[in-house]
Amino acid sequence: MDIIVNDTNIFIDLQSIGLLDELCQLPYEIHTVDFVIAEIKEQKQANAIKSYIDRGLIHVHSFSNTEVGEIANEHSTVSGNLSFTDISVCYYARKGLYKLITGDRRLRNYAKDKDIEVHGILFLFDQMIENGIITPEIGAFKLNNLVSINIRLPKSEVELRIKEWTQGKK
Repeated sequence: MDIIVNDTNIFIDLQSIGLLDELCQLPYEIHTVDFVIAEIKEQKQANAIKSYIDRGLIHVHSFSNTEVGEIANEHSTVSGNLSFTDISVCYYARKGLYKLITGDRRLRNYAKDKDIEVHGILFLFDQMIENGIITPEIGAFKLNNLVSINIRLPKSEVELRIKEWTQGKK
């Protein structure tokens, strides 16, 4: 089974619109790193993620001291506004040859520069629909909900999907 590594914003967005169950139904093993979990401060979100971890549906990698040192070294060489956590998920995805899922444009660009396959939350929506986990109509409804709380989504891509899903073309 393929492994996808999720960044913090993916978990927060999916929890906010009630799609964590559906994420865990995808034909992927869901992974993240301990630094991502530490970033989830809102109690409701943290509790929700913890319940999936406790059930073995989300796997959390904890880094060794050596790995933390390697991440710190890499972070010290990065220009821009990438956080230590950003570099840690990128490091984990690169070392395991996993897909990285993030909504952070800077992290996406950095991951691409490191030859990591990277996707955003729209990829997850597409996968949920393609795998019959949600209907196109539910996908459109949930994506509309997400747009109301996450204004950084690519507007043209969102509009295209919503139009296709509500008109039954996908």
